[in-house]
Amino acid sequence: MSDRSDSLYGEHPEPPKPPAPSLADQIVGVFTSPAELFRRLNATPSWGWALGMTVLAGVILTILWGLKVDVDEMLRPALEKNPQIASSQIDMIVGFYKKFIVPLSVFTTIFFTATLTFLMALFYWLVGKSTAENEAPSYRLALSAVAVPSLVRLPYMLLVSLICLVKSIGGLTPEKISPTSVGYYVPLENVKLHALLYTLDLFFIAEAVLLFLAARYTMRLKTNGATVCVLITLVLGIGLRVLNAK
Repeated sequence: MSDRSDSLYGEHPEPPKPPAPSLADQIVGVFTSPAELFRRLNATPSWGWALGMTVLAGVILTILWGLKVDVDEMLRPALEKNPQIASSQIDMIVGFYKKFIVPLSVFTTIFFTATLTFLMALFYWLVGKSTAENEAPSYRLALSAVAVPSLVRLPYMLLVSLICLVKSIGGLTPEKISPTSVGYYVPLENVKLHALLYTLDLFFIAEAVLLFLAARYTMRLKTNGATVCVLITLVLGIGLRVLNAK
């Protein structure tokens, strides 16, 4: 009765907002219809489940890898090349990491995944203030645009987890285990250049494409704004991997 009375005076009740895409919708959507998914997230942002799923998959991968990796083979060559570390300290460092590599790796995965998500969203939000098509996007929209595309890496993490379960991985780090990157097939003596080749990974590239689409359709940024966001993400991501390569 009240709705009818409002319409007589020219007022109409606001239509209910559509429900936010569920985690299942988000996982399926990033592979099948990302543009449609990101448009839905513009109307009803959602990022918590995506971030939680990414962290959980990363933690499972980290535990399986930490239980199988040969810590001595992984660390000793780099430690021996470091002139600041005495030879008498190497065994002590290797022994420490053998005991604590799983909890340390789990903590690092949780901390860096969450921290990078919030920092990237902050950067996207700041870029969106000056490059939005209409009104500036909210920080919640920026979080959705950053967290949901990361779901495309779930098959990568599942693949590496399975490899850790069924194969001997020696001293290899997770990015060197997956056969989805150029670096897996092209061995190089130059550690930094080899690390660069490992960034040429199918899932790393797919995530970059999805980040662009999310910036365009979830945050409603102009093409130049979305491009800036993705380029900075790529430069930082590749740069950190190359700089940390030893």
